Amino acid sequence: MPMGFNAAMAAVIVVVVGLVLILLRRRSLLAKETVFEKVEKAHEKNRLGQFVKAREDSFLNIVYGLAAAMVVADGEIEEDEIEMAETLGARLIPNFDNEDFLKVVRGHAQLPRFNDMVDAVAPLLPMEAKVEIFDYLQAIATSDGQLSPDERHFIHHIEMRFGLDKLKE
Repeated sequence: MPMGFNAAMAAVIVVVVGLVLILLRRRSLLAKETVFEKVEKAHEKNRLGQFVKAREDSFLNIVYGLAAAMVVADGEIEEDEIEMAETLGARLIPNFDNEDFLKVVRGHAQLPRFNDMVDAVAPLLPMEAKVEIFDYLQAIATSDGQLSPDERHFIHHIEMRFGLDKLKE
């Protein structure tokens, strides 16, 4: 074979390997996104997405409500639980706002019942989102080192309503 052909083949192989590495790196970066970050990016690009974004803001308020209800479930607002809710909330949902969350915590008496919020959102979520929300609420409940009977009840209800109890079987 001529020398030029071997050089061209080597160049093609280098380019293909480079593209594969770039695609694998991009895929691994995307895999680290939460389901909410993926949805956020998908909806930034079109008018329908912007409409859906308004609905996501409503969803964000439900997440604030669930987290706030978990924070106050034991009758006390503890700093450990607030910090956990804010830290993990910011990781879970791109537009999580600590001030908005604290307003919901302060106004927790006006929140719907925890079980009603869970029941309303459960049919709308994919399993991946349910798992992330469950883990989030469980982390809040256990962040002060104890699990009150009300927190245990909330965890059990969300586990049952989200169908997570069936995943253990």
